[in-house]
Amino acid sequence: MASFKLGTDIVKISRLNDNVIERILGSEELKIFNSFNSEKRRREFAAGRFAAKEALIKALNKKDLELKSLQFLMAADGSPIPSEETKRLVGAVELLVSISHDSEYAVAVVLLVGEG
Repeated sequence: MASFKLGTDIVKISRLNDNVIERILGSEELKIFNSFNSEKRRREFAAGRFAAKEALIKALNKKDLELKSLQFLMAADGSPIPSEETKRLVGAVELLVSISHDSEYAVAVVLLVGEG
């Protein structure tokens, strides 16, 4: 029988400064972040990734994970997907993530599906 774990988080986009962004984004995420022309889109991306990482930590109930080691990249259609390293670190059969942002906030929900 499969087990499920769920986490959610919300981030106020304006709270992210350059120091926070540097601390939370992994190398592959930084490449995506830097590919955006708009500063607004960069901040939305960073806030969404921060929310996704916090949601994952809540789902796992592990506060000792390094945020940079957890990376959510982009599928061809633009949707967020966990990196292979993130999936390995988590050890879930499946890791699903949804990120949304509007105006001042970014929100993320993470669902982990595991065995037994």
